[in-house]
Amino acid sequence: MKNVKEELIIDGELDIESLEEFPSYVPLGEAVLQTLRKAILDGSLKPGQLLSENKISSKLSVSRTPIREALRFLEKENLVSVLPGRRVIVSIPTVREIEEIYQIRLIIETEALRLISHSNDTIIQQLETCLKTAETQLNDPIHLGKANSNFHSILTSSLDNSRLEQFLDSLQYTINRFRYYSLKNDQWAKDSENEHWEIIKYLKNNQTEEAIKVLRKHLLTAQKVLVLFISENFK
Repeated sequence: MKNVKEELIIDGELDIESLEEFPSYVPLGEAVLQTLRKAILDGSLKPGQLLSENKISSKLSVSRTPIREALRFLEKENLVSVLPGRRVIVSIPTVREIEEIYQIRLIIETEALRLISHSNDTIIQQLETCLKTAETQLNDPIHLGKANSNFHSILTSSLDNSRLEQFLDSLQYTINRFRYYSLKNDQWAKDSENEHWEIIKYLKNNQTEEAIKVLRKHLLTAQKVLVLFISENFK
């Protein structure tokens, strides 16, 4: 159980979609889980938002059982936190958590860049395709985040390590959530994509160490933007 200040807890309207979009063959518990997870990742449910089983039940017109199961999964994914009194809130990222995630990314993605040579046309073309998509999404943090996520996933695919991919998958919801928060900063959204193009330019010129320098700056700046966002909104 996390020690969260009472004034940080938001007890308001739950901005979540209905379950009508799901085909009938999708299990109810899975539909509830996907709905709540999506609302957390896209910011509809904000850090500190109180997740009342009764309110969710009323909103989605389902019993509390699939909601309780979904919340257990979300807790394992570090997307929700359980407080004293069995209250559940959307988790509030700490500076320590942010620093650890970006340290992990820096170690892994730096090594991935070292394995991409200028002659690796397939990966470089895939990276460019992601950035061309991103150029049309600069004012949409959600879709820009998806293109951004694809870019970094393609980078790490150069490692060709299935165990490492499984490890990254276990962190993906947290990474995507952090990415969405940072990309809400319009200036960073633009700068971020410019730095992606820089990385590709250096890869094409076989200047791996220069590409790594840009990547390091890129990730450390994203970390600073995110820490600032959290500190300003959740002191």
